Order: sequence, then C-alpha cells, then structure tokens
Amino acid sequence: MPPDELSCRDVAEVELAEAVRLLCILNPDTEPAEIRRRLGSIMADHPHYRLHGVWDGGRLLGVAGSWIGTRIWCGRYLEIDNLVVDPEARSSGAGSRLIKHLEDIARISGCEMLILDAYTGNHASHRLYHRLGLEIWGFHFVKPLANPQFLKKCRDVEQKSSDCS
Repeated sequence: MPPDELSCRDVAEVELAEAVRLLCILNPDTEPAEIRRRLGSIMADHPHYRLHGVWDGGRLLGVAGSWIGTRIWCGRYLEIDNLVVDPEARSSGAGSRLIKHLEDIARISGCEMLILDAYTGNHASHRLYHRLGLEIWGFHFVKPLANPQFLKKCRDVEQKSSDCS
C-alpha cells in the first residue's frame, strides 16, 4: 500500500497488546509483561503521553509514543518515543507516514521542534530520520542508577539493532 494510503491514529485500549508486541521488537531483552507495565505507568503518570499507530487496513504496522513539553534550549517540542515498525513492514513507508503524522501534530500543537532519541547502532533508522529532515544535534548521556548491568544490556540491544540494519 502506498504510504499516503496508510492511516495513522491513536492506539485504542483494545489494541495495546498488539502495540506491546511491536515495542518488544525494539526492546527484545525486556519481557512483554514489563513493557506493558511500563506503558501503563507512562500513560497513567503522564496524561499528555499519546501512543500512535500506523495501519494498513486493520493491521498495525508501527507505533510511536509522543510527549509535548517545553525545554529551555528549544521551547515547545514534541518528542517521539520508541518508534518501531514491524520488520515485515519496513521499507513500506509506514515509518515515514508515522513520523509525518507526528510532525503534523507538532505543528498543530504549536511546537517549535520535533525530537527523538535513537540507538547509535540503528543505522537504518538514522537513514530514515535524515531523509525526513531530522538532524543529529547532540548526545543523550545515561547513567543507570538502579541496575549497573542495564548499561551492558542496552549496549547489547544496540548491537542487535545494528545487526538488523
């Protein structure tokens, strides 16, 4: 299906299990129950968080969360959170369609900036983001506090992600 025929909308409560399945692809070392718990916590704690999907008819091809906020360095922004497209739907235009949908929401919401984080080794996503006009402006530094093994785990996930590109 051409990208302009794909539809985007918020993921409904009854569709969360399918969204979690996709989020597991991006986070393969995290149990699905934990991803569901974290997603529920985000949605309960942050009423401004939205989970968006891109569909081909009734099939969910990809998901991404979004937050709108304000930061000193950039003003009002929309942050794309955990964008993932089903591997079988990659290169179908689903990722581009979803990002363009989020950019439209950002513009309508008066945002000055669209931002996202990406694993450094996920080169396929970098190509997509560059093609859509996103630029690398900085680094996202992390320091795991509760679980020192988390940093190694994230590096392993990053390597798995780069193996898929």
